[in-house]
Amino acid sequence: MISFYLLLFVLTHPQLRDNCITYYLIKTHLMKNKILFLLISCIISFNYSNAQSIKLDSLDLFINQLIEDFDVPGLSIGIVRNDSIIYSKGFGTKEVNTSNTVNENTLFAIGSISKSFTALTLGILVDEGKIKWDDKVVTYLPYFELYDPYVTANFTIRDLLTHRSGLKDISGGTLWYHSDLSRVEIIKNFKYLEPVSGFREKPAYQNIMYMAAGEIVREVTGTEWDKFLKERVFNKLVMSNSTSISSVRESNKNLAQPHIWNESYDKQSIEQEKMDNLAAAGSIYSSANEMNNYMRFLLNNGVFERDTIVSKEIIDDIFTPQIIYPISNPPFGNEFSSYGFGWWLSPIDGHKVIEHSGGVDGMSANLFMVKDLNIGVVILSNSSKEPAAFLLKAKLMEMIFEDASFDLYERVKAIRTKRLDGYKNATSQKKKIDGTQPSLDAALYTGVYSDKMYGKINIKQLKKNELEISFTHSSVFKGILKHWHYDTYQIAWYDIRVPNGYLTFNFNSDREINGFDINQPNLLDVDFGELNIKRLKEDNPIKPVVVDDKILKSYVGEYEVSPDLVITISKTGKQLKTQMTGQSEIFIIPILINVFQVQDTERKFVFNRTNDGKVESLTLIQGEQQYTFERIKN
Repeated sequence: MISFYLLLFVLTHPQLRDNCITYYLIKTHLMKNKILFLLISCIISFNYSNAQSIKLDSLDLFINQLIEDFDVPGLSIGIVRNDSIIYSKGFGTKEVNTSNTVNENTLFAIGSISKSFTALTLGILVDEGKIKWDDKVVTYLPYFELYDPYVTANFTIRDLLTHRSGLKDISGGTLWYHSDLSRVEIIKNFKYLEPVSGFREKPAYQNIMYMAAGEIVREVTGTEWDKFLKERVFNKLVMSNSTSISSVRESNKNLAQPHIWNESYDKQSIEQEKMDNLAAAGSIYSSANEMNNYMRFLLNNGVFERDTIVSKEIIDDIFTPQIIYPISNPPFGNEFSSYGFGWWLSPIDGHKVIEHSGGVDGMSANLFMVKDLNIGVVILSNSSKEPAAFLLKAKLMEMIFEDASFDLYERVKAIRTKRLDGYKNATSQKKKIDGTQPSLDAALYTGVYSDKMYGKINIKQLKKNELEISFTHSSVFKGILKHWHYDTYQIAWYDIRVPNGYLTFNFNSDREINGFDINQPNLLDVDFGELNIKRLKEDNPIKPVVVDDKILKSYVGEYEVSPDLVITISKTGKQLKTQMTGQSEIFIIPILINVFQVQDTERKFVFNRTNDGKVESLTLIQGEQQYTFERIKN
């Protein structure tokens, strides 16, 4: 009689029935005592797993409070359990100061969670026997070259996916961040990146290696990684709105806008990152609903809606530790945390936690799964540099593991308030030495500079002590240089997402400009410290001379070749400027006591004196042509 009631209990609880071997044993009519034993064992197991519950009724209240406390414009969350979506919802707005609400289908950037999709696309090819995890990269990408020839020759697909190249964290970020360089052009410049540790010695997080991994998919299949991803993953998982292509994403009306702090530390929406060149390392946009399908597929060992997309063996490979890589301190990680193929793996409270976070300009994401409990959670937010997504993850882990050590809300809230107050009240972070002057006139700092990895960087003059810097491949890196002290200039970048930095010119023993260094607060994925910026010799032809201030003043005036064509010479500080009728002012540089030249051109101005020393005319030399302008006004 007892076994009958136990049997009834099992059959009326789908979660228990579908996950217990008991159901199978009952169907095959095994001995009654075995059925009774397994029923009891299964119920004990069910009660244990059910204890790891998520209190969905209180989750809405928590998220709304989170949004208010941490000034989050919008957020979306999805939770799956036992191959079912148990929670999928949006909160807040897609953009500040609008009424465009977020829902479970709103697209957000998932950032580096994209890396797991790249590992999966390679896993599909491994499953089909087209590649192996330990194949050499140069077999497929002959242009793949690293600093050390030995490392180049021995670098495998497994190495691409496990952050053990020997490069520093986020190495090569300047190559792709808002740049116009193609994926192949970026990969061809890997050879200039110098390692900071031994090959396979220790982990350091990389984006560019995953970019190369995506290109292997293209080489093997003859199909762009983005198209392969759509056809073999997104379409199979009914992720019809998910995309890695910026133009496709921008055409979706249900798209969240990224937000950062402005100068007043209020939230401001910004332009989306394009990231088409970053591709396989972090370019995917998706929604809570569609990421729910992705988690169901992963937790179900490669099967989605009874369709096997990839074998269980490949899923096991992806979730197998490859290198010890602690993600964070307890309770979220420990000394046993590791990295698989696109996933961090940590043993927590007796469970295997599989997770990854993602961040792009103005957006952040978190995804974690507890494999043995069949639970997955994805959190998407349209705000960066805020701990909201992290705290929601912590809250859910606290519920799942019934572990109060994950309750960090008030502590993190206090830290965030203190940090924000510090930003608002801070003066310049770099001490300024007043009363100093640059070594040279501003015009002499202008020209073309270059880093062998990145390419050319231009500096031109705007005003007396004001220059402009622009990186040729990256429109986001353009800004005004204002004199700070000595030969250091403050960089006020035009783009709000790039914080102000400092640029210091350096010289050789002949007091000629060698190049410059950039001291820049860290961006998410860029380290200017990797750049070795030198002035191109062909762009520094002028060797200026020092001209006495009285002599400079004697050249000031107006000179004409005809009434409608006049050259005006003026003086600003220790520099002369020339302005021809209808044209803008240009600084000119003294190369002889009476000869001045325009930087980056061969145009020269020669001042001519009478026998008694008065300046009577100016000769303009352009190539083989000469024009004499008579002085008409002092």
